Amino acid sequence: MALPMANMSKRRLAVMQAPEAVGLAHSALPRACPPLTTCAMAAAFILAFAQLWDAPIRRVLLRALLVTLLLFALLAWAVFTGIGHIETTGWPAWLKDFWAAGAGDAAAVLLSMLLTWLGFTSIATAVMAMWQDEIIVAVEQRYYPAARGHALGFGVEMAMGGRAAIRVALINALLLPAYLVLLFTGIGPLILFIIANGWALGREYLEAVAARHVALGESRAWPGQHKWDSWGIGFLTAGLFALPFLNLIAPLMGAMMATHIFHREREEEAKAK
Repeated sequence: MALPMANMSKRRLAVMQAPEAVGLAHSALPRACPPLTTCAMAAAFILAFAQLWDAPIRRVLLRALLVTLLLFALLAWAVFTGIGHIETTGWPAWLKDFWAAGAGDAAAVLLSMLLTWLGFTSIATAVMAMWQDEIIVAVEQRYYPAARGHALGFGVEMAMGGRAAIRVALINALLLPAYLVLLFTGIGPLILFIIANGWALGREYLEAVAARHVALGESRAWPGQHKWDSWGIGFLTAGLFALPFLNLIAPLMGAMMATHIFHREREEEAKAK
């Protein structure tokens, strides 16, 4: 995929991607892109997408996909089993016949699709949280080898991922009537989905990266102190979640973009002191 990057030659891109060329005080994002700009966010997106083919990232993606698909298979089984056990005793004869003729199966399919659409973002976010630290480490080892972060630990990862998953699930459940009302506009549900989920997702990814490098209280405050970074990462990640097939890589992209943006902001803040 060829995407333009402003004011960046091929030679600079090669240097930028060399692990030994960067460290804690040097962002991998191009110098021509000031922080808090579309250019910086686009550069972070491109670097993240390019690293999807690295072996550590591929391993995480494969594990996460297998777990996510298993969970949705269990969800579909539960829906079909539950609807299959609905007691039709006392129903009118015509409704019993209609239900037995295929309406029940159709209802199970539609309900499974609805729950998948509503739940994919939150479930994928929770699943990816199990390996979020591994993703961040992979980015830092390639682009920021001088960075000295501390491991989050499985409990912290799951707490952060679970909190984000619950937040996203509640948002989408509350907005379901709005999604249905906006269906007639065609693009309305997509825009609302990106705006609403972007806020929740960007915050979670930035906080996870910050937690590796700053105190816990400071890491929780980091997304609020860098609102535009949080929104930018969240919007791009939510946009990927809204697209078929690309939604499979959305959580990885969010975590990797947040890593690049975090280190860029730390560099700028260090310069300002």
